Amino acid sequence: MGTTYAIQADCPQALPGDRIDAELARIDGLMSTYDPDSELSRFNRAPTGEPMLVSREVVDVVDAAFGVAERTVGAFDATVAPLVALWGFGAEAAPRDPGPEQVAAASRSVGYQRIAHRQDPPTLEKRAPATLDLSGIAKGYAVDRLADVLDEAGCRAYLIEFGGEVRAFGNARGGGPWRVGVESPSGAGLVADVELRSGALATSGDYRQYRELDGVRVSHIIDPRTGFPVGHRLASATVVADTAMMADAYATALLVMGDVDGPAFADANGLAAIFIVRAEGGFEVFHSRAMRQYLNPGNRATTEKDSGRREGAGAELGGGRSVSRTLVRSSAR
Repeated sequence: MGTTYAIQADCPQALPGDRIDAELARIDGLMSTYDPDSELSRFNRAPTGEPMLVSREVVDVVDAAFGVAERTVGAFDATVAPLVALWGFGAEAAPRDPGPEQVAAASRSVGYQRIAHRQDPPTLEKRAPATLDLSGIAKGYAVDRLADVLDEAGCRAYLIEFGGEVRAFGNARGGGPWRVGVESPSGAGLVADVELRSGALATSGDYRQYRELDGVRVSHIIDPRTGFPVGHRLASATVVADTAMMADAYATALLVMGDVDGPAFADANGLAAIFIVRAEGGFEVFHSRAMRQYLNPGNRATTEKDSGRREGAGAELGGGRSVSRTLVRSSAR
């Protein structure tokens, strides 16, 4: 998946590094869009109207992705890949920016309803031409699977960080929750500290992957509903959820929705979320009602300005045995 991971854990024996690497490689072999031999890539080459047997895990992740798509009315859509490529991002990036007719043509092949899935037997089928890309949820799923590996190894506490997705369990060194920092888009420090004892955190932002066209910033975050890159003021959305898979998907959905609809959706649906919005002179930071329980009182309403950015470490990773490695397989995101 072309990214790094870091794990801090309190385990009865050495961390099962080989098992961790093997699990990540296995998931990559199922869901990578860069590996032509992955299960997902083979499905994308399959003809329309022909059911294809796939792993149950793939169907489970597809089911979760389509559930988020339905609840967000298409703000999150795992079939958006043709539009992402058209705007010059992803595994099949186009060499130049599209015109309105090209956007309209690509949009006609986008829509999660174009793919059918069922659990028994685990099957995917294209109802109409479509490309399935699980990169907005698969990395979170991988983090959850690493948590399962550590649970099976009898680890009493851990903090997993994989490409920006986090999963925590138990107490940090010295007791108390794990503390995970939410980074400023400016890179000048942290805007919030999130406390986790059991759960997951994911952030989606538009400030690392982007291009400039005639002086205009083109985000890699494409709104599946319009076919165009997002153009609102929301720079990042961070979500806390029970699983990294769901935190991953909802963080992307909120970023697509923007600085008005995203917070409204989070509050209406009880999502714990932090929003960083571009403002004159810096960034404004605010959170949903459900996020309050995860924040220190000093984090509960913040406006970040150039003269007042808070400095600090990205996360408290205290105690226990640790492993930090780089996974060099092709990125799915």
